[in-house]
Amino acid sequence: MADAISDQDQAPWWAWAMPWSAAMSGRSPWFGVAPQALNQPINPGWSFGNITVNNVNSSAPDVERDVVSRHSYGRQIGRLMDAVAALADEEPKAGDDKRIQRFRALAAEVDEIKREAAPRRLERLRHELEQIKSSDKSSDKELWTALRELLR
Repeated sequence: MADAISDQDQAPWWAWAMPWSAAMSGRSPWFGVAPQALNQPINPGWSFGNITVNNVNSSAPDVERDVVSRHSYGRQIGRLMDAVAALADEEPKAGDDKRIQRFRALAAEVDEIKREAAPRRLERLRHELEQIKSSDKSSDKELWTALRELLR
């Protein structure tokens, strides 16, 4: 009977819940349920239908990296939207076109998102200005000079 399994060798039916119940009681960590650190690049490649956009499928990935480092995809798309809006404004019949109407609705939604983000951006700017003011007096003077020029 050396091969027989005793009741002590088997885990109880509820053993699967032990890590959760222990973690919820505050007596032990989550036992690896969630990673302790996560390092993941943001949007390394994205798909649109059956097309994946990343530097692998670019014919000139180094050029694409250089362009995006100077002009984000958002800036590029924003400028295209501005150009399309200008062209649509010049065409009298464009207002009746459903595609132009959907485009204008999209542009209005993007503008609203930007307006909603403005207070957060101002708060970040205020925080950065406070850091400059308290840490580097020479940069503080240069900053005020630049702000005065900007506000003229």
